[in-house]
Amino acid sequence: MPARPRTLRSRVRRAVGRAARFVIITGLAGVLLAFVAVPFAALVGLTAKGGADSFLELPANLTVPPLPQASRMLDSQGNVIGYLRGEQDREIVALDQVPMVMRQAIIDIEDSRFYEHTGLDYKGLIRAYVTNQESGSVTQGGSTLTQQYVKNVLLQAATTRETKEAATEQTVKRKLREARYALYLEDHLNKDQILERYLNIAYFGDGAYGVQTAAKHYFNVDVSQLTLPQAAVLAGLVKNPTAYNPVLHPQAATVRRDIVLDRMHELGHLSDGQLSETRAMPLKLNRPPQAVDPCQLSSVPFFCAYVRRTLLADDRFGATRADRERLLFEGGLTIRTTLNPVAQAAAQNAVTGVLPPGNRVAAGVAMIQPGTGKVLALAVNRVYGPSSDGLAPDRTTDFTHTKQIIPLEETSFSPGSTFKVFTLAAAIEKGMPLGTTYYSPVCYHSNVFNNPRAEGSTRASPADCFGNADPTEAGLYSMTTATWHSVNTYYIQLAENVGIQNTAEMARRLGVTSCRVQDQTPTLSQRCPSGGIGSRDGSAVLGSNEISTMDLATAYATLAARGVRCDPQPFESITQRVGGTDRPVTYTTPQACRQVLAPDVADKVTSVLEGVILHGTGAKNAQIGRPAAGKTGTAQGFSTASFAGYIPQLSVAVTLADPRSPTTYPLRNVQGLNQVYGGDLPAAAWARTMRGTIDGLNLPVAAMPAPDDSEPNPPKEMLPDVVGQNVLLARVLLTAQGFRVTVQQVDNPAAAGTVLAMNPSGGQDVEAGSNVVLMVSQGPDSQPRSDGGATSTLSPGAATVPTQQPATVTPSPTRRRGKSIFDVFSGN
Repeated sequence: MPARPRTLRSRVRRAVGRAARFVIITGLAGVLLAFVAVPFAALVGLTAKGGADSFLELPANLTVPPLPQASRMLDSQGNVIGYLRGEQDREIVALDQVPMVMRQAIIDIEDSRFYEHTGLDYKGLIRAYVTNQESGSVTQGGSTLTQQYVKNVLLQAATTRETKEAATEQTVKRKLREARYALYLEDHLNKDQILERYLNIAYFGDGAYGVQTAAKHYFNVDVSQLTLPQAAVLAGLVKNPTAYNPVLHPQAATVRRDIVLDRMHELGHLSDGQLSETRAMPLKLNRPPQAVDPCQLSSVPFFCAYVRRTLLADDRFGATRADRERLLFEGGLTIRTTLNPVAQAAAQNAVTGVLPPGNRVAAGVAMIQPGTGKVLALAVNRVYGPSSDGLAPDRTTDFTHTKQIIPLEETSFSPGSTFKVFTLAAAIEKGMPLGTTYYSPVCYHSNVFNNPRAEGSTRASPADCFGNADPTEAGLYSMTTATWHSVNTYYIQLAENVGIQNTAEMARRLGVTSCRVQDQTPTLSQRCPSGGIGSRDGSAVLGSNEISTMDLATAYATLAARGVRCDPQPFESITQRVGGTDRPVTYTTPQACRQVLAPDVADKVTSVLEGVILHGTGAKNAQIGRPAAGKTGTAQGFSTASFAGYIPQLSVAVTLADPRSPTTYPLRNVQGLNQVYGGDLPAAAWARTMRGTIDGLNLPVAAMPAPDDSEPNPPKEMLPDVVGQNVLLARVLLTAQGFRVTVQQVDNPAAAGTVLAMNPSGGQDVEAGSNVVLMVSQGPDSQPRSDGGATSTLSPGAATVPTQQPATVTPSPTRRRGKSIFDVFSGN
């Protein structure tokens, strides 16, 4: 490379030379540049004076807009996890990162006198003029690297079709403008600065802008690692990035590479041996995976898509969608996220280990840090990308790929009984003791809420009722034990006293933002056609209204933080490189954490949820070897299964469903299970995620509230004395007051159907909802029975004859079949 002038004398000589040449070029520009730029026939009417006047009238100061470049995302440890780019994929680098072989190749083939001229190469102009006149067309332009840089700047600044055409048109005016700006730049920048800017702005074809991106795009190496043959390929591209594209036209690219090598040899920058050896090498590309969606190339693609979606939807990041896209995709931002690599690996390994990709059922995991709202992990058991059959998620047969961010979906997945926690919190806040006890039958008809229709019924009737998952769940439950075993009919009665709107308000307060849990208003119907929660929507207590997995994780994190709510926060900082400084991007972060629930109320909820894992529906799969709280959830008809739980440092929610349609494709025959409950695969994935994160981060055991062990504490009620009455009348009287009735027929001369005795005896205070055994005469003409008598047990409201079989009830699944509290009390 020619030596660069460094002494004071040489700088003075260059300054004087520039001044003299500027005077000459001012007089000759109109003619000389015109002859260079266009054929002679196009110059009719152009005079030297006119060209000079046009040249002098042009502004000298070139405004250089910031170069578009991709934004990069880092995890919480500073590791690059992905890039977000727009139309121009570019990464700006300093000149000292570009190896000398790359600099020499681009200078030799594009502007060998770069370090000698002052922006306009007069020898090159005259040579181009002669060549163009001999050919009768424009075959050489005589442009220096400085002029090429100017052309790229003007093209970059063009925002309309007209300005883009003006930046590339073959006219005298354009050439004069470029020359004028080139002289200005040479007076205000040194050669290395101009070369650095040129290498960063140049287009190298195939969507790669700038030499750093080109090196990675074609050879999968950092620009600093470029070899001679690779540098020659890139240097040859800038003349015609399409024609010499080595991906599309490898032969043409090889020919062009050899032309660059020959030129380097001609100028003395390659030896004979280097030339022959390099020309003999085949063109070898090493392209990394390509994707239209840059998040597909991220190491955490679903989290990448989450960050992108969050920023593009937030008008605090930019006034319009276009403003936000420009800043995010072209601003060269550094987005430091909250993603913890250890937690992310644990969540991803857990979800794919429990339910591998390719299964029709999709599983999503969201992890929140209580007290900060930091999103530590976001995992899906699928590969991020479009479906192979091109169909939408509700119709695709591709169960491996998806671009749905499952944990953020709020319109497809019902939380099931994980939603009961909000009624529990509202009841505790209202002052109801954990020992509040109700008799919870297999089927409960509510006079407050709209009841589910009885099987086969087409209209409302007294037979309509809310059901439990299993007939053995009938019995007396406290608030604690009903939560442990997820008893539907208990929670419907509890919600009658708490109020469904108070449940919904508690959900919103703790962090549920999904539209189906909002108040039913005219504006809500626009973004949520299914509406919110109504005052008679009893099924909402059981989790029928869809919410996102992220909402579940957020709400349970609020409980883990003793009532402090922190909205999900996926970034720690967003900065933009301006000059040599990283400056924070003007962006208003989400609302600060705030106390939304009294600590003692949150602690009571936690004490109850600990029992779900110790004694209840999560006992089989959710135990992690340390105190933890959580809740299982299984939606109606096994459409969705969930588990949400926490320790003081982590809150994790897991949801499973078939995204084609959870109700059409329920969770049956999945991974060898006939049906999937929240305590099955979701609890297992939750526990794996928790254990992997705890072990990986070496989290200490943190204090939790003491687990609540309160048992049912039913109120007392006077038991009527029905001895001597007909059994039908006695049954109606007792069941109307909430007692259960068991009838035992015995041989006795008294009239058939007469109540001979009762246990407990009438006329005393007994526990409300107690079972009362009636001894009933079979009459004087009865025959001895071989089976020793028949008995039948009826629940409150079941006013039928003793021998009638109870109606079949289709329960709402919330838990596995197991021993109820009533079973415990009765000794079964």
